[in-house]
Formats: sequence, structure tokens, C-alpha cells
Amino acid sequence: MLDYAVKLTLTPHGVTEADVSTLRSSGFDETAILDLCQVVSYYNYVNRLADGLGVELEKFWEAKELTMTQEEFDSKLAERR
Repeated sequence: MLDYAVKLTLTPHGVTEADVSTLRSSGFDETAILDLCQVVSYYNYVNRLADGLGVELEKFWEAKELTMTQEEFDSKLAERR
């Protein structure tokens, strides 16, 4: 799922039927694949729109709150397991 999302984000022209087949073989049905594609595409659209218009985050959001290190990510992932 994440490989598909990254590929759709960074190189959408490179997404092929093989990518979709990989999702199917991982247990995603057609509805789930469509949902995944729509969510990834929507967020890419919104972010590109905001970046293209120079939209800035509200002042109450600090950049530090929006980032995490690999170690923090790994720790949060381990907590979920």
C-alpha cells in the first residue's frame, strides 16, 4: 500500500497494472484500491494547490509539531504492534 502511495505521489506516470495487481495479491479488493488511489490523489492535489498558491500554515502550527525523526516513527510503530 505504501509503495503504491509513494509511486503514485512521486511518479504517477509510472504506475502500471502490475502495481495494482500487487495490491490485489496483498488482499485489496477493487473498492479498496479505488479508495487508496482517491485518498492519495486527493492529498497530492490539495498539497500541490496549497504550495502553488503559497498558502502558509496557520501560526499556531509549529514546524516541529509536523515532523518526526525515524526513531520517533519507529517507536510509534512499535507501540501499535
